[in-house]
Amino acid sequence: MAHLSDKNEILKELRERLDRNPIGLPEDINIYEILSILFTNEEAMLATRFPLEPVSLEELGLITKRPVADVKALLDSMSKKGLVLESRKRGQSRYMLSMALVGFFEFIFMRTNQALPMKRLAELIHEYRLGTKFTEEFFNPSTPRSRALIYESALQETKKEVLTFELATELVKEAGRGGLTKCYCRHETDHLDQSCGYPIDDICVSLGVASDSLIERGFARRAAVTEILEKLSMAKELGLMHTSDNVKQNVAFICNCCGCCCCFLAGITKHRLPHAVLTTNYLAIVNQNSCLGCGECIGRCQIGAIKLSGNELPVAEVDLNFCLGCGVCTGFCKQKAISMQERQRKIIPPATMGELMLRLKQDRGK
Repeated sequence: MAHLSDKNEILKELRERLDRNPIGLPEDINIYEILSILFTNEEAMLATRFPLEPVSLEELGLITKRPVADVKALLDSMSKKGLVLESRKRGQSRYMLSMALVGFFEFIFMRTNQALPMKRLAELIHEYRLGTKFTEEFFNPSTPRSRALIYESALQETKKEVLTFELATELVKEAGRGGLTKCYCRHETDHLDQSCGYPIDDICVSLGVASDSLIERGFARRAAVTEILEKLSMAKELGLMHTSDNVKQNVAFICNCCGCCCCFLAGITKHRLPHAVLTTNYLAIVNQNSCLGCGECIGRCQIGAIKLSGNELPVAEVDLNFCLGCGVCTGFCKQKAISMQERQRKIIPPATMGELMLRLKQDRGK
């Protein structure tokens, strides 16, 4: 019993440490079972000692008073599960304890060859992620973690140049390199026997430095820019929504999202929180004189922001409180009755990941 008590205490300390991240890990019924599956006792003890800022192997050795070789072995094991993130600066590796979301909740579903009880993890994480406490923590209304991108085809030619940070293709070209990964959200729901039929393999995108680490650890595979652009085109044909980090510079990921599975869009689809994802600078507007009321756009909107209104001759109506300005609906309207209109207020995301993390901490009083 003493051993079990010690383990429970370690997991409690681990959760408290993870809760100090910019997006925390609130206490809830499933979280300790999740952590006990993902972390061995030694890994959990090491994780509790992690500073909030990146740290070198030697510094971790001093903090933990353990031989560097032992610490390195634990870091390697944790990195394979996405529990620790490794970056290199001037040739030296630095390590950071991963957040849960965006973090190890996703990483463990970005590969299939892990010796983990994936179905049980999917059940636990799905329930925890949709629970009240984590929803309140993750979907803070001030600064969303992700943002929508707009289909280039939905814009008039004259407007393309000023919106490069809102265009998925431009972000890929700017990064210059990247990788393709599983859609972790659809992989999770697949383990729940709730597959929606949209692609799981090689459909989401990791870019730049972030992709280097994911590729090295087996969470993504290297892909040429041309292949990544082809995947974006395929996602557009399927009507998937492009989302990315809520930053302008050095975007780390672009996901191709469905409203039924996506953990970001769940803020809207499951909880009806209007600004769970940052909008683009556009809104979808319906020309009611052209609309035939066929309803095609209703099924295509990944967040359920369109409905038919009117009694005698129903036409499509967009709920402007929820529209993310992604442009998905425009590509499926045969009447060309939907166009994108600029918002009156300019939407500017945080410039860098550092600025985003600072805002997330400030929003949560950390």
